[in-house]
Amino acid sequence: LIPFVRPNLLFPCVVLLLFPVFTHFTAFLISPSLKNPADMAARVFGPLITQPAAGRHSATLIMLHGLGDTGNGWAPVGPQLNLPHIKMVFPTAPTRPISINMGMSMPGWFDLKSLDSDDLQAAMGGKALDPEGIAESIKYVDDLIAAEVAAGTPTDRIVLGGFSQGGHIALKAFLRHEPALAGCAALSTWLEPSKMPYSKEALRRPIFLAHGSADPLLPPILAQTSYKTLNDAGASSVDFRIYPGMQHSSCPEEMSDFAAFLKRVVPDAPPSLSDLQGFSVKQLKQLLSSQGISTKGMFEKQELLEAASRLAK
Repeated sequence: LIPFVRPNLLFPCVVLLLFPVFTHFTAFLISPSLKNPADMAARVFGPLITQPAAGRHSATLIMLHGLGDTGNGWAPVGPQLNLPHIKMVFPTAPTRPISINMGMSMPGWFDLKSLDSDDLQAAMGGKALDPEGIAESIKYVDDLIAAEVAAGTPTDRIVLGGFSQGGHIALKAFLRHEPALAGCAALSTWLEPSKMPYSKEALRRPIFLAHGSADPLLPPILAQTSYKTLNDAGASSVDFRIYPGMQHSSCPEEMSDFAAFLKRVVPDAPPSLSDLQGFSVKQLKQLLSSQGISTKGMFEKQELLEAASRLAK
């Protein structure tokens, strides 16, 4: 079992080896507990790491980690994206036995029996890996989205993201969700063809599909096949990128492109007139300054409100 290193973009490139190296082992028997529906229903998802928007909250990113990691593993990326209007949510998968890791228990969005070439080819041909586990995780993601909507964030201001196994769940949840979300970022992952219908509206929304050219665990051909799968399904706005030399990992160039994607699909929306009424003098000055508007000579709140209200129109 290869230990993972959690992402830290202070390094030139970060290796997140979240899958085992023994990808040519035959599949191990699945744990009996996973075959018991009652056990599956009782499985508890891990801690939810939430980073409130540093500025005025107008969008939310829900980012799913890879196999063996936790929400804490991706939490340091939030501040580095430098998007003060976006609330960051980093869920943690339930701890479950993972067949490919000799049945050892670890955080995982679903079970994996093996990653040898035959199984990968079968998966990309449409063979489901763990239908029950995948459905369970998609339902959990749907619940997280519903909670954001109930708190006042519309679906078209919510982005799903995920790395590796988490990216697989993010893509499937995104493509089925109605009403459609703002976009999806799928990093170092895969998507097989599906007989299940996708949301036509979701297929028109932006997808950021990124992969490393030197990924030894999920070869780049999987990303290329996934790109074709999305196109064949009718996805019309896929930004597909291969990063030279990147392994099953993340690197600054990818994170920079990820941040640019988020800015594009959920730009910082101007505050409404009702929002402005609740701003303090300091907040109004910060807003105007961020838009290149000088506040020199403005001493009364009403003056600042009148200037700021022109941004909301």
